[in-house]
Amino acid sequence: MTLGIDIGATRTKFGLVRAGGEPELLWRQIVATPHTATAGEFLEWLQRAIHESVQGAAVTGIGVGIAGFVTSEGVLVHSPNLPSLQQLPLQAWLQERFSYPVIVDNDANVAAWAEYRLGAAQDVLSCLYVTVGTGVGGALILNGQLWRGVYGGAGEIGHMIVDITATGQTGIPAFRIGVLEEYVGQAALLRCAQSVVRRYPASELASRPVTMESLAQAYAAGDEAARECVTWAAWVLGLGIVSAIALLDVEVAVVGGGIVEAFPGFFSTVQATVQQRALPPLAERIQLRVARFGTWSGVIGAALLAEEKGLQGGNINA
Repeated sequence: MTLGIDIGATRTKFGLVRAGGEPELLWRQIVATPHTATAGEFLEWLQRAIHESVQGAAVTGIGVGIAGFVTSEGVLVHSPNLPSLQQLPLQAWLQERFSYPVIVDNDANVAAWAEYRLGAAQDVLSCLYVTVGTGVGGALILNGQLWRGVYGGAGEIGHMIVDITATGQTGIPAFRIGVLEEYVGQAALLRCAQSVVRRYPASELASRPVTMESLAQAYAAGDEAARECVTWAAWVLGLGIVSAIALLDVEVAVVGGGIVEAFPGFFSTVQATVQQRALPPLAERIQLRVARFGTWSGVIGAALLAEEKGLQGGNINA
């Protein structure tokens, strides 16, 4: 079995995965990511967490997916949502401390690999994978290969500019102005709800703090303010996927992540938007699918990549 780790800006998931056909999560755990920690503190935390995860288990490899630009050598170059982790040789650092083969890649890349190998896109050769949670991540499978790009930044749909009228805001770097993630991710949904609720005094969100939990509860109860925000975010994501499809012309777009699971109508709105706005020849053929493994795609994909690296004697070219 292999250990899969999915490090997000808010939460980190650990899972022991037995592959060999149908993947089986033998053990899983979710903990808070120490996103304010220094690089040294983060590495100490991760090493300790891995030791606790593999204790007593017959582990043959460790796969890690982490939010940010990751090189083919497993160096985390830049992580917008984990700002203290820059130019971090994470794969080499872990490999020095553990005897198992270790592979580190972008979190969306490993999730896409799970969906391509054994999940929602296993019947095609090329697909776009999009995950919507704290932020918006993306990855590409082209002709059966993970396409990481020259610098490890391929597929970053969350950083596509979707609002050309957006201007500078205090505390927001220029590279984040008007990008998809600023309108679709968790923080964007909460900002939207806090603003929109002013127009809906009868909304249950008007009488209590707006959190993801309260937003999901209000949405499920048919609250108009909550539904407006979720519909808006799904519409914007749909437009982003339309733009990506026009560039890539892939067979399938797989959408996953916590937002998709929390709001049942989110995916259908994305799907409808793509059908309405994509070029007709592409709209007729493109298939949108929900991620088969949900929020655990990253853990399963990281574990699969680690297993493949072990089978190839420490080398992998997925």
